[in-house]
Amino acid sequence: MHNIRIKLYNTIMEIEEYIQYHETKLHEQPGFSYNTYLCTIPLDFPSVPMHWHEQMEIIYIKKGNGTVSVGMKPYEVSAGCIIPVMPGELHSIDGSTGGPMEYENIIFSLDLLDSTEQNDWCRSSVIIPMKENRFLFERPIRPGTAFWDEVSACLDQADEACIDRVPGYSLRVKSSLFLFLYALFKHKKDPSKKDEKDHSEALKKVISYVKEHSSQPITIHDVASLTDYSDSHFMRLFKAETGRTFISFLNEYRLQVSAYMLKETKDPVSLVAVKAGFENLSYFIRMFTKTYGVPPGRYRKNFMQQASW
Repeated sequence: MHNIRIKLYNTIMEIEEYIQYHETKLHEQPGFSYNTYLCTIPLDFPSVPMHWHEQMEIIYIKKGNGTVSVGMKPYEVSAGCIIPVMPGELHSIDGSTGGPMEYENIIFSLDLLDSTEQNDWCRSSVIIPMKENRFLFERPIRPGTAFWDEVSACLDQADEACIDRVPGYSLRVKSSLFLFLYALFKHKKDPSKKDEKDHSEALKKVISYVKEHSSQPITIHDVASLTDYSDSHFMRLFKAETGRTFISFLNEYRLQVSAYMLKETKDPVSLVAVKAGFENLSYFIRMFTKTYGVPPGRYRKNFMQQASW
């Protein structure tokens, strides 16, 4: 049983990477932790559920419009908008019902720009405040502002450096990222103006619990007890902070898990439903069809046909 749980946990980690960083374009070299991915919602997946990671992420909207939530605050975004996400910040991505939204996902570790020198100004004034979520600035960064002009130029230059990858290209990327950090520093806001109470740490506990127990029955009481709130208060808080009910979030996550399993395993649909956490097969098929537009079996066949092209 212990080995089975470890295997299931590893599978969940693979799913997390798949959901968060669905790769269609990768710029990476061994020892250089800078990655870019071009994603489209809903073509790659219906949405990116709430999550966080220790790397910095930049969401650069290329086409269409949708909603990007950071720290549980939703932002309406359209082509050109740039949304930097600090390490450890909760965030999610939803497209628009009006058409697909294409965006570039830029992921890198701030350690890439850190120094080993003692009393380094950049570390103490920029890197550490970013890691501790004490670095505030206007989001999203919208076209038509001086802030956007500076930030977009840095990101475009880093992209250009990654196209040919000539010797020393990583130096060009790093120099662009330093200029990017300088633009954020130049336009940062007073930290005393930070929003009122932050519930992100409590919600992180809930999300971690869902990741680790998604295949098992999960009740409102189970997750509310993690936050020290009553069941009713937790439900109100989750809806207020995320814009959706906890049950809808849980179902969305389980559906993402099931979609991954349909693509990556040969398990029958009934077993996929159980492993994803759905006890009722009919309910699973109905929810999956509503979300992905086709029943689970057809979804798997479509994927296999595309993979053989």
